[in-house]
Amino acid sequence: MTEATNAAHAAGTRAGDVARLVPAGLAERIRSYYPAGAGWLEELPRLIATCARRWDLTLLPAFEPGGDSSWTAPVRRRDGELAVLQITVPMPVTSDHVTALRAWAGRGAVRLFAHDEAIQATLMECCVPGTHAEHLPPADADDVAVAVLPHLWAADLSGLPGLPESGRLESLDTAAGKRGLLMEERAEQFGDVVDTAPYLEAARLFTSLPESADRSVLLHGDFHRRNVVLSQRGWLAIDPLAMVGDPSYDAALFLQHDLDGAVTPARVDTLADWLELDRERTRRWLFALGVQAASWHLSIGDRAMHDAIIGSALSLRA
Repeated sequence: MTEATNAAHAAGTRAGDVARLVPAGLAERIRSYYPAGAGWLEELPRLIATCARRWDLTLLPAFEPGGDSSWTAPVRRRDGELAVLQITVPMPVTSDHVTALRAWAGRGAVRLFAHDEAIQATLMECCVPGTHAEHLPPADADDVAVAVLPHLWAADLSGLPGLPESGRLESLDTAAGKRGLLMEERAEQFGDVVDTAPYLEAARLFTSLPESADRSVLLHGDFHRRNVVLSQRGWLAIDPLAMVGDPSYDAALFLQHDLDGAVTPARVDTLADWLELDRERTRRWLFALGVQAASWHLSIGDRAMHDAIIGSALSLRA
């Protein structure tokens, strides 16, 4: 086993074990974002060791810079095959990525190999070469979305044990409703700073769009270009925030991160056509998501980015 594995096996709660195994930036974010984050980090070496023993894994250095809510590292399985081990910070469950990965069974998404719900550890397919779609020009990235999303949406909902009513998968209605309430709060918060009419319109859309949808599919729920990765099997989705609802939501999410300049109404319409979605619904979802993103930038003092995104979002209504 590697030095990292040996360190994990010997780990107790010493700060040095965390420093060896966890990227510094990831540790800082987890301590900042989660009240129990510091305690979880001290426990993490033991959790890593448990997974390494149980699934006979050889650890490789963790991914840098890492995410915001989990420790993730490449590993080698007993047969030498690369995989990815992810251990997630304990938090209230609002999405069930395991149910989604099982439903997709490798179609359009990484394969699931094993999961330990008690410690929130997941062993998954490793994508090689691992290029993220964020590095592609916009037109090429849209081609990737068209190649991946239909596979995700084709999952058979009737066979899932985790439909929204069971509490295992959140409905888009619920998730969007929370966004709508947030936009109302930010409209009140920033009413003296900016024109919040777009905020209130976004709040209305977050309520009305799920209610008027005529199609419901298994959504990725966080389908942006950093969550689509090139593998030897082609482009695959990773890190879903799975929910059930309107497919136009996933398409809009994919475009949202380009709303500071690389999204035009024509691009939205073209992507909607390729995915056989309603153009206007996709535009409205993108408007609402974009305005929410703009309000976040304003909340951290980035007025220039706020204004750029709002301008792009307003162009979608033309």
